[in-house]
Amino acid sequence: MTDNRFMITRRLFLGGGAAGAAVALGGCNFQGGSDSAADDAAGGDGSGPTGTVRMSMGSIESLDPHYVNNAMLVVPAGLLEGLTFSNDEGTEAIPAAAESWEVSDDGLTYTFAMRQGATWSNGDPVTAPDAEWCFQRLLTPTGAGSNYAAGASSYLNGLNIKGASEFLGAETDDWSTVGITAPDDSTLQIELASPNSDFLLLLSHYSMVLVHPPSLEDGGQEWMQPENWVGNGAYVPEFWEPTTSLQMVANDAYWDYENVGVQTIELVIGMDETARAASFDAGEIDITGASATTVAEREDLQELVAQVDGYSVRYLQRMWGGHEASSDVRVRQALSMAIDREAIAAIKSTDEAGTSLVPGNVVPGWDESIAREYDVDGARALMADAGLDQVPSLRIQYNFEDPWLSVLADQWQEAFDTDVTIDILESGVHSDTRWQPYEDDSVISLYGGTFSGLPTMTNWVNNIFPPSYVMQFSMSTADWLEYQEIQAEEGLSDLDRAVALDEKLRSSADPKAVEFADQAAEAMGILDDAERTAAYLAAAQTREDISYTIPISWSGRMMLVAENVSGFHLRPSPEYAYYKHLTVDEA
Repeated sequence: MTDNRFMITRRLFLGGGAAGAAVALGGCNFQGGSDSAADDAAGGDGSGPTGTVRMSMGSIESLDPHYVNNAMLVVPAGLLEGLTFSNDEGTEAIPAAAESWEVSDDGLTYTFAMRQGATWSNGDPVTAPDAEWCFQRLLTPTGAGSNYAAGASSYLNGLNIKGASEFLGAETDDWSTVGITAPDDSTLQIELASPNSDFLLLLSHYSMVLVHPPSLEDGGQEWMQPENWVGNGAYVPEFWEPTTSLQMVANDAYWDYENVGVQTIELVIGMDETARAASFDAGEIDITGASATTVAEREDLQELVAQVDGYSVRYLQRMWGGHEASSDVRVRQALSMAIDREAIAAIKSTDEAGTSLVPGNVVPGWDESIAREYDVDGARALMADAGLDQVPSLRIQYNFEDPWLSVLADQWQEAFDTDVTIDILESGVHSDTRWQPYEDDSVISLYGGTFSGLPTMTNWVNNIFPPSYVMQFSMSTADWLEYQEIQAEEGLSDLDRAVALDEKLRSSADPKAVEFADQAAEAMGILDDAERTAAYLAAAQTREDISYTIPISWSGRMMLVAENVSGFHLRPSPEYAYYKHLTVDEA
């Protein structure tokens, strides 16, 4: 690193909580015009922020973007900024902390010009060495990076930065092997292992936002408290109680402060659906999640709806433990084939039948060839072929009551003449136990969840339900427990642990899961767009075929927005909106 003030010690950092038109690759290209890009995206009129907007929100236990947690919902929306934003559709990268960039002829090296005049909220300049420090912190192993679950590193392997995955996996502790350098205060260079047409867009992911190095250098957690906060986003936190409220105010040191529309954003935390609806009706909150049923029944709400399709994929995940039949691919395929996804999607007007783990309603290049068919007779035949004259009892673990669960249970009961139990657990318990073997070996156990992300094939094959995730869940229970023992072995060096884990993973995972991993990695490096898309579809097909993860629905997001609030643009990404674009008429 050019600036050695903030050198990082391995294992210094603790997890912060629980749980497109990108530049073309041919030739040396330049993405400039930061002023016009900012103007196009601006929410304010240049006069500066005024007024208050209140939104409902789930619990925010952490504001640390470098670990998987609910920080993804709010931090990139307004508190911290990365090198790029994404546009409202989530299809194109636009300048943020970097005001422009160049791409080398071979598509491997991106040279970013940091935004001149941009400062942290305490007045420090936002520099390229700051950015390099942030990425080194993100990639420094902590022992929590073994899976994309709460507390794990939030780095997306699909970014394909040279040496990043190896450094994160502790295969090396030599930072110079990672393709991220800051030759001077104004310039950041990132080298890729192979060209990645989605790279600039994926830089808008919450893991790639910048944090203030001096505030974090002691490795503690106090930097997240409002009184200690130093950020580079449009807002700074003023009050934070994880189960009650997160209040933030416009950051007057922000580079685009005059175009920030709202002075105060208040996130009201912990209200249930009934309370949210009542508070919205009373004018106590301005933006809230909406029930499609409620909206359909109330004509007065229909003009206040903001909606985005394909926001997330709802899925079921085969758990370790339980009945041994879940290790048979025919059984898993049968469970998937017996799901009437059209019937489940009909429950909510924002849902579509989720016929694959890639949401084909929003991801360019998706093809029906990877869609999972509905075929009850075929499902029963597969169960019989697997030797199951009587299908074992089935269990679905989830963290709240949802109508689709009972519909699916009825479908499986009718298809297989077996008991189906819906087990609703408190969210924290659900999060903790879904990565643990289920003990009752008379039951096939699955857990339900959702994932959301930017609508690109690279993202939905390499980052969401990624190769490491698929390989881990394909392991036998015994092998998974041995894998965890290797992770916890204190006598191993980082390098030895990384080598042992990789050997264990690839030798113990389902060979078809390893094949998927290799296909996904190969697809990422293909330059021709059509060939790359075809390769991704082949990898996605392999993942669908082994059916460790079963798609249920492609779920849109619907929200209610008060008529005096403008600039709320729902996007298919975890943070779903940028706060700086909001304006409110309080007249």
